[in-house]
Amino acid sequence: MARRLCRLSRLFPLVSPASASTSAAPKLHHHLPSAANPSPAPRLPSSAPSPSPAFPSLSRLFSSSAGGSTMVVVGSADSFSSILNKVQDEKLPAVFYYTAVWCGPCRAIAPLISKLSTQYPSIPVYKVDIDMEGLTNKLGGLKVYSVPTFHFYHKGEKTGEIVGADAKKLEVAMENLHKLN
Repeated sequence: MARRLCRLSRLFPLVSPASASTSAAPKLHHHLPSAANPSPAPRLPSSAPSPSPAFPSLSRLFSSSAGGSTMVVVGSADSFSSILNKVQDEKLPAVFYYTAVWCGPCRAIAPLISKLSTQYPSIPVYKVDIDMEGLTNKLGGLKVYSVPTFHFYHKGEKTGEIVGADAKKLEVAMENLHKLN
């Protein structure tokens, strides 16, 4: 089965910038002033109590199902760097879900990753919009070339990666990470 993914040609162009502009996929950019909103998105209301978050200062995105999801929407490049450093320094488990609003495969896999974040509450999932201002260099250093991309961390070390919207691989990887914790 072919992997479903969107290439990030804006990060690593294979053709000249003039010709790339006509063939590039449309992208919606979210510009959040970092001084006005240095923290992630505001907390969404939830009718059910949730387990304590891995990072109490970060907001959560709750699913519509009973129980809390451990998905955290990363709201800025500074927040992303802080979260990644904390995961690595404190040797925590985590999943980083790199996505974009213009990416069809990302939208297709979103309900599954939301379900899995609820199913495995001990593993925080950090949803990172790759079009966020200030992330381009960091994404290149992490070798995120396509979306959706999932990075799995165990004891602060990157232990796996899935590129594309492969539901079966994602389910297996989350189950394996859960067993390790």
